[in-house]
Amino acid sequence: MKNPMDLGEYFPCLDVEDLQASIDFYQKLGFEITSDERKDNWAVLQHNNMALCLYQGHIDSNLINFRGGDINEIAEQIKEAGLALSKPAITEEDGSQSAEIMDPDGNVIYFNTFPDERVEYLKSGKLIDY
Repeated sequence: MKNPMDLGEYFPCLDVEDLQASIDFYQKLGFEITSDERKDNWAVLQHNNMALCLYQGHIDSNLINFRGGDINEIAEQIKEAGLALSKPAITEEDGSQSAEIMDPDGNVIYFNTFPDERVEYLKSGKLIDY
């Protein structure tokens, strides 16, 4: 039996209209800010083992972001599974690698990993501290 794809750790990413209002809402649910980049219109909040990324003006729609995986290997396994990438595996200007696929309903699944994240993921098996 073939091993399942190691996609990395997932982070739901929400396209929000008002970042501060969204932060306030999720904090009332018990989320805490772990990366505060409000000056750049984004933040990461965490509740237990879930990290939630909020973006105002950075993404076109809500998506699932997988981090820590080997992007080239993921892209190859996606192709072997008979699926088509909507954006091929590339190295971004910031040094991260990325690829993208869409599910049958048009939801974006984005794979993005920085070199240091890959090292951390291989070492600990996770990126979220919980």
